[in-house]
Amino acid sequence: MNSAEKKIIAIGGVGVSPESDEKLDLHILSHSKKTKNSIGFLGTASKDDEEKINKFYKRFENTSSELSHFNLTSNVNNFSQWLLSKDIVYVGGGNTFFMLEIWKKNDLEKIFKLAYEKGIILSGVSAGAVCWFDWILSDSMGQGFEPLKGIGLIKGGCTPHSSDIDRLNKFEFNIKNNKLPEGIAIDDGVAVVLIDGKPTEVYSTVDNHNAYFLDKSKKINLKEYIKKYD
Repeated sequence: MNSAEKKIIAIGGVGVSPESDEKLDLHILSHSKKTKNSIGFLGTASKDDEEKINKFYKRFENTSSELSHFNLTSNVNNFSQWLLSKDIVYVGGGNTFFMLEIWKKNDLEKIFKLAYEKGIILSGVSAGAVCWFDWILSDSMGQGFEPLKGIGLIKGGCTPHSSDIDRLNKFEFNIKNNKLPEGIAIDDGVAVVLIDGKPTEVYSTVDNHNAYFLDKSKKINLKEYIKKYD
């Protein structure tokens, strides 16, 4: 039996201030058992936007971590070697559909699965939060909010940015109409920690922002859901 704890930390979207974002990012670090971590950044969803890559280095520069990034939009050679040598992988936000197309086209899902099973912490914000689930509610296909297939490391559905009430309502509507499975909605400024596929913690840096569990019959605060079904 594989004893490595499988951990994903999903951030629904940026907070309301740089301080709240920093707290969210440093919360990821607090889940590592190491004091010095090798953290890898993937900016695929933003087409490897330099500004986002620089922001990553600036955010973690004082954490005594070894930092690197990989531009998948230009090259996939040696990606497996790079990814599997990390303690934490951080996936940035942007266009979820664009990112997943690159991952699927280059058969990278199995490498992420290996990393997950090895106990490497997989984390990310927005596109980088939801990509790990079976299904996503996304507006990245240019047709409004539509179901999009994720890479399936976590059962069920997910939407980021659920502090946007229209998005949350659409997520609920899709679940009730069998277009999405039951799942989790994560507000901006909120991180959900999932261990071995199950939510175990909700961490918020924005007042009144939460995460929710939704199925066909209910929408409940994810903290309540965790207590109830732990």
